[in-house]
Order: sequence, then C-alpha cells, then structure tokens
Amino acid sequence: MKVKDMGLRYLATLLLLLLLAASEIVAHNQALQVHKARAVRIPEHTCHKQMKWGICQWQRCIRECSEEPFGVGGCSGTLCICTYYCKQPPQ
Repeated sequence: MKVKDMGLRYLATLLLLLLLAASEIVAHNQALQVHKARAVRIPEHTCHKQMKWGICQWQRCIRECSEEPFGVGGCSGTLCICTYYCKQPPQ
C-alpha cells in the first residue's frame, strides 16, 4: 500500500469521526432548544419518568420521551429523564 493511500484513508476516517461528533452536538443542541420551548407547564400536571441505560444517547432519549404528550427528554449520566404532561396530577 502506498503512503499516499494510507494518508487518504486516515483523512477519510478523521473526517467521518468529525461528522459523527458534530451530529451528536447538533442533537444535544436541538434537545436543549425543545426543552426550553416547552418549559412552561402547569406544575401539578407535570409527570417525570426516568430510564436507566448503560449509556444515555440523546437521540434515543428524545425519541422515547416524545412518545408521551408534550414529552421532553434529556440525559444525565446514564439516566434518560423525561418530563411530560399528564392529565391527572401525580398523587
């Protein structure tokens, strides 16, 4: 294998890693923006749900929490923490 080919492979791998890191940053920023946009709720009708995973992935957390009405999720360590609207206030 030529040195030039190895350099191109290294550069392509580095570019792929940068794109993956950028997509995680974008997903994180979108989660924060959604959370800020829906932060005003009636406190009595806000429910919370926690899901523990080995590694909390922002995109999966957002997807899981969005299944609830007005659900918003965020990662905190290994926990995915969801807040969502519930018709009946928690007891």
